[in-house]
Amino acid sequence: MGAFLAIFVLAGIVSGVCGYFNSVNEVERLSDQYLLQQLDLLNTIFPGSLNQSDGNKKIQSIIAKNNKPSFVEFQWLTRDGQLLAKSAGMPEQVIAPLKEGFVYRSFNHYRWRVLIAPSEDNTTWFVVAQNNEQHLSVLKSIAWKMIYPMFFILPVVMVVMWLVISFVFRPLTNFSRELLSRDEKNVTPIVQQGLPVELNSLVQSINHFLQCLEISHVTSRRFFSDAAHELRTPIAALEIHGENLLHDEQSAPQSAVKICSGIQRVAYLVEQIMMLNRMAPDNFIGHFKPVNLTQLAKKIIVEHSEALESKQHQIEFNGDESWVLGDPLALEALVDNLLSNAIQYTPSSGQICINTWLRGRDVVLEVMDNGPGIPEDEYKKVFQRFYRIGGDQHDSQTLGCGIGLSIVEEVVNLHGAVINMTQSRFGHGLLAMITFVAIPSPDLKHKDSLVNVAVSL
Repeated sequence: MGAFLAIFVLAGIVSGVCGYFNSVNEVERLSDQYLLQQLDLLNTIFPGSLNQSDGNKKIQSIIAKNNKPSFVEFQWLTRDGQLLAKSAGMPEQVIAPLKEGFVYRSFNHYRWRVLIAPSEDNTTWFVVAQNNEQHLSVLKSIAWKMIYPMFFILPVVMVVMWLVISFVFRPLTNFSRELLSRDEKNVTPIVQQGLPVELNSLVQSINHFLQCLEISHVTSRRFFSDAAHELRTPIAALEIHGENLLHDEQSAPQSAVKICSGIQRVAYLVEQIMMLNRMAPDNFIGHFKPVNLTQLAKKIIVEHSEALESKQHQIEFNGDESWVLGDPLALEALVDNLLSNAIQYTPSSGQICINTWLRGRDVVLEVMDNGPGIPEDEYKKVFQRFYRIGGDQHDSQTLGCGIGLSIVEEVVNLHGAVINMTQSRFGHGLLAMITFVAIPSPDLKHKDSLVNVAVSL
């Protein structure tokens, strides 16, 4: 709209300039006509007076009446340029070559428009000059009359146009705002009622696109749901048969061990892929509510107690009573993946620490270990799906699928949080810090209470 008004103002200025120059040409044309009229008058008076007995007296009488400088001056000359008569403001010498036409000349401190023409009997010459001050005064008057209304009319017209354009484009603006206010989950058709007829085809096209998008989302969700169901059942059966095979054989062959390990890896991969799909913004159906992050972290620690005990890890938990607004299942997946990674990659008898600190308006979740850690130049790469340092087989010889941190990042983004990776405070290892926006505790009795847990497994 601003560009349209700027074009309008520019067009008004160009129109005014063109009008001014047209006025200049018109004033010059009228001035030339006036000089021609003065020439006709001089032709009526002077040439015939030369042949009359009292002609010289008539000429002197006319000149006497014009003995004061004026805006129109004249010279009357013979064919060879001898001065016969002149007005008071004209110089004695000829001011321009005796060649018929209009020219500009300067004398008496002014610039003059000059007409040079022969008399009607073709025996003498007339030089008629008009002071250019008349031109300028007329032009100033015309220019002022053109510009003066623009100072008042142009702003009024701009305001009126702004209001009219705003009114005309209001439906389009509302339509645009409605589209911007929608998120990726809202694919309901747009209501065409109240929209201009010109937008009907656009709305129909967008509704068709939204319908296709909804079909695509439904198909995708159905596929992953069916895939989860169809894959979990045979994998679970394979796990059972693999365990039976290991127990049936007094000394299980190495191939049987590898088969069971592969089945476990496939089962883990399927679960991680399904979790990653559920956490994707397009498919995420969350129920956000106040979540006690401290209690949630303690719960996840308890769920991993068997894995912690098998590797003889020492785990420490320190936490302020911290509440965030989030989806409990998604936050559980986040803490679970971070703790699982710490357990898997930390050598036996290692140290793991989980903290939930309340820092002003923020809640900081820390998961720290003294494992091999991650090189600093790999911090961003590890969030890529299926990316693992050192390829499929990590340097620690720990099997994985490279999806855990991708799930963590998805959950972090869904909650508007921030994740940072750095070196562990144990001297080596990894420290993952996630910063959430804190909310007041729904249970004021537990607010500001400090929880310290130290577990040695």
